[in-house]
Amino acid sequence: MSRIGRLLSGCCVALALCPPAAAGSGSASGDWAHAPYELGQGLQYPEQDLNLGGYLSVRYWDVEQLPNSLSVKDLSLFISKGFGARWSVFSELEIGDAITVSSDRVDTSDAEFELERLYADYRASQGLSLRLGKFLTPVGRWNLIHADPLVWTVSRPLTTAVGFARQATGAMFYGALPLGRNSLDYSLFLDSTKELDTGQQEETAYEHFNPTLTVNGAFDRAVGGRLVYHLFDGRFDLGLSLLQYRMHDLREDKHLVGADLFWRTSMLELSGEAIYRGSSGDTESDEKGGFLQAVVPLPGHFNAIGRYERYDAAIETSTTTVQVLGLTYRPRPPLSFKLEYRDGKYNERIAPSGWLGSVAVLF
Repeated sequence: MSRIGRLLSGCCVALALCPPAAAGSGSASGDWAHAPYELGQGLQYPEQDLNLGGYLSVRYWDVEQLPNSLSVKDLSLFISKGFGARWSVFSELEIGDAITVSSDRVDTSDAEFELERLYADYRASQGLSLRLGKFLTPVGRWNLIHADPLVWTVSRPLTTAVGFARQATGAMFYGALPLGRNSLDYSLFLDSTKELDTGQQEETAYEHFNPTLTVNGAFDRAVGGRLVYHLFDGRFDLGLSLLQYRMHDLREDKHLVGADLFWRTSMLELSGEAIYRGSSGDTESDEKGGFLQAVVPLPGHFNAIGRYERYDAAIETSTTTVQVLGLTYRPRPPLSFKLEYRDGKYNERIAPSGWLGSVAVLF
């Protein structure tokens, strides 16, 4: 993590600890009274416009060519604070792979503290806001809601992670515009990770698939945007993403075009994404791929999930196909128990076949 990142993350922790300090300094105790707690909504202090939340994910892996393991995959703390009607600050502090239990050992050597997100928002109007700091790259739908309690499967599609950096550091304009009975969301961002967040350049593209692959997955610099058209009261969304960027350790500039869709009814949820990544020269291979995922609600808070994906990775000579069949139990929306089987063709290296499971809670 960069020196600036350490400093800012320390400030966030201090902010999280300030309620008792403030209460003991003579402030009215009511100023720090929190609202009734509800799982998944965080601990809210209305008088301070402060919210403390986060999520925990425990994951089980039993896939080919990798040791079986049970790990505390993610332990994340969310801190959000408002400053008047226009300014707010948000941070996500995470400990990844805090504890890993395999067949022969209990290991904490892979534990890593990460500043996943840290940004300030300025709301100029309903249709225009400015974000400054480190945020999730606005490409597709999955990357923006990737936390384990919020997605249906343990594994994420290759399409959503390896062709671009998952985080960006810089500035972003965003907002929502009404279009009759529908609406249009937009995001326009400028990234300078190389200058602003040197620690992020350790990000690996296949971290969520095969941790032994060390292909770098961070931006040096980037510019891009995303549009999402919402129809039928948010039950149907169409998205378009465009990026121009340089990846760390790659020799050529890249350009990416992405499209995504989301459709939900009482009997089915259908989603999908596709990307194409090209290069400014002929030295490095293009990447392209896409997936389609269906979720069917079952009795008793169970959900059946099926996903099919095709992906042409630059590090592979053949097209990888991946199929996922899963079952997710959500007794309450913030709590999920997941089990899935992943298989495919030419997937041995980048998305090995096998069983995956997780228990995740948003608190």
